[in-house]
Formats: sequence, structure tokens, C-alpha cells
Amino acid sequence: MEQKKVGIWVRVSDPKQVVKESHIHHELHAKNFVESRKWKVAKVYRLEAMSGKSIMNYPQTKEMLNDIKNGLISCLVFSKIARLARNTKELIEIADYFNEYNADLISMDMTVDTSTAIGRHFYRTMGSMAQWEREMTVERIKSSIQARAQLGKQIGGQPPLGYIYVNKKLTINQEEISVIKLIFELFLENKRKRTTARELNNRGYRTRRGNFFTDATIRRVLTDPVYKGLHRMNYSAMVNGVRVIKPKEEWVFHEVEPIVSEEVWKQVNDIVIQQISSHTQVLNRKTYLFTGYIYCYCGSKMYTHNKTKNYFCDKRCGNKVNREDLEEVFQSQLHSYTVSQAEIQNYEINILNIIQQKEREYSRLLKTRDALEKKIQKLLDLHLEGQIPTKSFKEHHDTPYKQLQEVKGHIQEIENEKTLLENQKSVVEETISDAINLYQSWSTLDHNQKRQVIETVVNKIIVGIQDISIQLYKVLPNDILPPFSKTTPNGLHNQ
Repeated sequence: MEQKKVGIWVRVSDPKQVVKESHIHHELHAKNFVESRKWKVAKVYRLEAMSGKSIMNYPQTKEMLNDIKNGLISCLVFSKIARLARNTKELIEIADYFNEYNADLISMDMTVDTSTAIGRHFYRTMGSMAQWEREMTVERIKSSIQARAQLGKQIGGQPPLGYIYVNKKLTINQEEISVIKLIFELFLENKRKRTTARELNNRGYRTRRGNFFTDATIRRVLTDPVYKGLHRMNYSAMVNGVRVIKPKEEWVFHEVEPIVSEEVWKQVNDIVIQQISSHTQVLNRKTYLFTGYIYCYCGSKMYTHNKTKNYFCDKRCGNKVNREDLEEVFQSQLHSYTVSQAEIQNYEINILNIIQQKEREYSRLLKTRDALEKKIQKLLDLHLEGQIPTKSFKEHHDTPYKQLQEVKGHIQEIENEKTLLENQKSVVEETISDAINLYQSWSTLDHNQKRQVIETVVNKIIVGIQDISIQLYKVLPNDILPPFSKTTPNGLHNQ
């Protein structure tokens, strides 16, 4: 009789198990098992610190299946089902593959042999138990993370820049505090994340890992509430290698020593939110007042520079306009740039109605979420008490769970919409306030303030041979509200 050629499968999940449950011990145990049956060890497949969640793409798995196909081994021995894999679907696929090539799977702890019908049945049962064990482990880890976050304990990852863990408590890192303060100061000064990063790099500052600062790094620092004294925990997780943000109700906050005041943090984040919602670039300090808004009647843009007092047509058609004359014409146009009190009241009523509508919808969704969570918890309790068997638990659980995820998604959408509405309301109120007295206050504004006014109210300026047409935007937006009455007609002034 031909001697059975055996492959030994040794998989240990993580580095800690490699130390505590020596893979060498598993391998020696398997070799003794094989020799006691007078079989021959043809090959050993070692998977050190490799998860059993999904094994089909591992090089060792592909090698093992190829060896079965080519007849290099006719049997695979492993210590227990969970050490082969923890995914029922993959375990069944492997069993079917072995059956196709008349090969056997043997688990030493249960003496499971797939060459028999009872062995195949028991193999599938143990595979389901292995997957259930893995899923329960995931749930225990999630619960542990949530509990540690509630207690303010470290739950993995590096502490934020500017902080360090001392006795598992987040404490200010005196060596990094200065760079955090400088980031906030520079951003308030120039209002640009990329400029802030460039200035830090030019001054020789680097991230904790020694890399250059980027605008993304600056954004993370500016928007992290830890720097105003609120450490946000359990707010993100890795899903299939991608970091995703958890629902806000799972976030946990703990008070820590702040690096900047709450007023400074709010001032910075108001700017960041406004920039995100408007999608506009912050003013370049070297930009001339009307650059980007002034066009020649031929359709080309007009430009200027330090050595001239005029804006010139880009196509050199000879058309030009004096910079001071253009500013004077624009200032006179501002005299008619007003908005009626009735329009303002109409806008305020409409936007408040929308905000209140969102608040009512938000409140309703929160009640629905709480009810679904209670229902799911009750199902879990009944399952643990044995009143709902395991086989039918999924059927009862899936529908309310899917509904809960949808509701949480809607809650997040409403929160985002409310933030944008409040932000737009604030921006519009500020714009209205500025617009009322623009004509009188124009001469008192500095270059940047004038430019900001132009970016707010100007659509286009067209310079003709004998006249200048200044097209102004409406003071009040109408993209999210019912249409308002028409604004003042576009100005037409002779040069």
C-alpha cells in the first residue's frame, strides 16, 4: 500500500501567539501525529502571525492547493479546525477542493477525517463554530475598545501631536507644544493651510515622524478638539484597510489640558468650515483688487502689474483702464448696492423654517434610533436567555439592524445639513451687514478687506471702449430657499 504523503499546516494568528503558542510546538506535535500512523511528512506550511479570517489569498494557501492538485501531498494535517481557517465559506471550499482530488483533511484534536461522510459533516459543523468564535472575538474587542474609551484609557495608536501618554493618561508634551501653538497662530494670520505648512517647513519644523508638514496635516491639527481640551476617542476604525469615521453616538470625549483657548479653536474652525462650504480659495495677498474679475469687451481677461497703473487686455487689443478710475467707478456702484428690509426678513423667515424643519426631522430620527437599539438589545437578551434559537436569531436581528444603520446614516446627513445651514445663515447675515454701508466705509478698508468685498459681490466686470459694466451678485442666495425679488440691475457707468 502506498504511503500517505502528508502536508502539515501550522498557522498562528498574531505575534503574541507566536511567542505564547509556539508554532514549533504545533509543528512537532503534528509530526508525531503523522509518524504514529506510519505516514510520511512531505511538506510543512508555516503561517506565522497570519489571521484566519480569510486565508485563500495567502501564498502558503495557494502553494498547498497547488500541491494537492499535482499530487505532492494527499492529506493535510492541522491541530484544530480554527488553526486551518475561521471562515466557514473558505473551509467548505477547501473541503470541496480536497474531495475533488481525493485528498483528506485531518484535525488532530477531534480526529476529523473528511474521507468519511461523518467526518465531512463534523468538519462543516466545526467550521461554523470557528467562524462564530471569530465573530464573537471581534464583538468582544469592539466592546473592550468602547469600555476603555469610556474610561479614558489608551485604545491604541499614537497620541496626537503635542501630547504624550504618561501612566496611560494623555498629557501635554512640552517638546511639541510650541509647534501646535504656532500652527494656530500662522493659520489665523494667513488663513491658508498650505501656506501654514510651508512656513513651518521653512522654519525647520517637522512632524513627529520627521516628515514635512502638509495642508492635510495642518487640517487635522486645526480641527482636532483635543487642542481645546476635549480628547475625542473611539471615533474611527479600520475597515478593510481603510479608516472610516464611526457614528457620532459612539464617540467618547474626555477633558484634557488644552493647548489653545476654546475661543481661538472656535475662531480657526469657523474659518475652516466657511472655506469648506464655500469652496473658495483664500485671498492671495499679492492679488490686485480686480484680478480675476475684470474682462475686456473682446472676451479676454485683463491684467496689471507693479510697473503700470492700468489693467491691460490679455490679447493686447489696446483696451485698458486706469486702476484708480476703475476703483472709483466700482465705489459709486456700491451706492446702489442695497437690499430691502422686506427681503432680509423674508430670507430670515425662510431659512429659520428650514432649520426648524431639519430639527424636527432630527428629533424624530433620534427617537427611531433609540427604539431600534432597544429592540435589538431585547432580541439579544432573548437570545442569551435561550428563547430565540441561534438558527433563527439572524432572521429576527437583520431587519432592525439594517434599519438602524439607515437611520444613523440619515442622522449624519441631517447634522451636516444643519451645520451648512447655520454657516450660510451666519455668512449671509455678515454679508448683509457689510453691504449696507459699503459705499460710506469703502475708503476706510484696507486692500484685503476691499478684495473680500469684491469676491463677495462681483460676478464680472467688462471694460468696453467707452464704458464699464459691473455685474454684481445678489446679496441674498436663493439656491436653498424660494426665489426672492430681483436685485438692482447691473450697473453701467461711463469712464
